Amino acid sequence: MIRREKLHALILSRRNSGEADRIVTLFTRQHGLLRVFAKGVRKIPSRRGGHIEPLTHVIAIVSGKPGHLFLSGVEPQDIYPELRQDAVAAGYAQALAQFLRRLCTEEEAHPTLFDAVHHAWKIFPELSAVKQRLLYVAVVLHALHRLGWMPNLQSCHVCGTTHPSDAVVFSGQQGAWRCLGCHSSLAGTRASLSPQLFKALRFLARHPAKALQLAMSDEESRQLTATLQEYSDQIATDFQPTPLPSLSNSPYGYQRT
Repeated sequence: MIRREKLHALILSRRNSGEADRIVTLFTRQHGLLRVFAKGVRKIPSRRGGHIEPLTHVIAIVSGKPGHLFLSGVEPQDIYPELRQDAVAAGYAQALAQFLRRLCTEEEAHPTLFDAVHHAWKIFPELSAVKQRLLYVAVVLHALHRLGWMPNLQSCHVCGTTHPSDAVVFSGQQGAWRCLGCHSSLAGTRASLSPQLFKALRFLARHPAKALQLAMSDEESRQLTATLQEYSDQIATDFQPTPLPSLSNSPYGYQRT
C-alpha cells in the first residue's frame, strides 16, 4: 500500500484536469502502471510542471492510497534529448508508451519490462530504421510475455502443425496463429507472416536481448512490426478496458507467466 514512496518512473502521458491540475500516467519500476493526480502543476510558476513531460525518466514522490494517488514531488533523471530530436525514434517510444497504457494492469510491477522500455527509449536514436523496428518488436514481445498476452507460437491453432509451409495469420481473440490454409476468410490476413519471418518472430520471442543481432531487410522489418502491432491492437480492442484475466486456466492460447 502506497502512503508515500519515492519511485523510478517513466512518464507515459498526461492530460489536463480542472483549471490547474493534470492526471499523469507513470510506468514505475516498483509498482508498474500508476495514474497520479498532479495538483496545481499548470499554475505559473510550478516547480513540478516542467518535469512531467511525456517520454521522461523521473524520480517521482507519490503519496496516497491505490486509486487516490498524488504526485508530491518529481526530479528528472533523463529527458532523452536525442530521442526528442528524432521524430521516427520518438514515434517508436510513443508507441511503446501507448502499448503500456492500454495493456498493463495498474499497480502490477514488471521491473524487467521497465528496464527494457527505459533502455529502448535511450538507444532508439542510435539505431538504423531496421534495428529500431527490431528493438520495438523485441520489447513488445517481452511485454506480451510479462503481461500474460503472449501468443502461443508452438503450433497452428487448427491443424496443430509446428512448421508451417505457408504464411501464418495471428488472432488476438485466440492468442494463437493459424496456417493461411486453415484460415477461413480474408479477414485478418493483413497481419500475416511468411514462414521465414515467423521463424524470426519465434527467435525474438526466445531471445529478445539478441534482437539487434538479427539480419533483416527493411520491408521484412516493416511487415514484422505491422503484424505485431495489429495483434496488440486486437487484444486491446477485444479485452480492454476490463482488467486482464488470470490466464493460468484460460481457454485462450496465451502463455501466462
